Amino acid sequence: TDIQAAMGLVELERYEENLARRKAIFSSYNQAFSAENWAITPRYIDEEKESSYHLYLLRINGISEAQRDSIIQKIFEKEVSVNVHFQPLPLLTAYKNLGYDINDFPIAYHKYQTEVSLPVYYNLDAAQVQQVVTAVINSVEKILKH
Repeated sequence: TDIQAAMGLVELERYEENLARRKAIFSSYNQAFSAENWAITPRYIDEEKESSYHLYLLRINGISEAQRDSIIQKIFEKEVSVNVHFQPLPLLTAYKNLGYDINDFPIAYHKYQTEVSLPVYYNLDAAQVQQVVTAVINSVEKILKH
């Protein structure tokens, strides 16, 4: 719509500034989580392409969906909002009704069950980024110890 186009034009003017800030947040997350043996950090750049740094999809090695949900709950209790950004299509009712079964897509399900999306808002300040890092590390370690 015209309204969306107008908003998009304003956002394009801020794109480079926003991208730089999101890159910095990614860098902070990568630095913090690379030291953790349970963390699988996202691949965001290679020889052919580079991410827009819109989503930081942290994966936690070797956890179940229930453990992931418990980790998310612990993070929420530390006043940090995270989520699971992508759900494999076979988990959605419309696709289930078409006969799709998540058991036929083990890689998609594995990525889903181990993934937590972290905030990458351009207006997160350094203290807030550290709050996210601390909440994630403490929550993961608490659940993995059980």
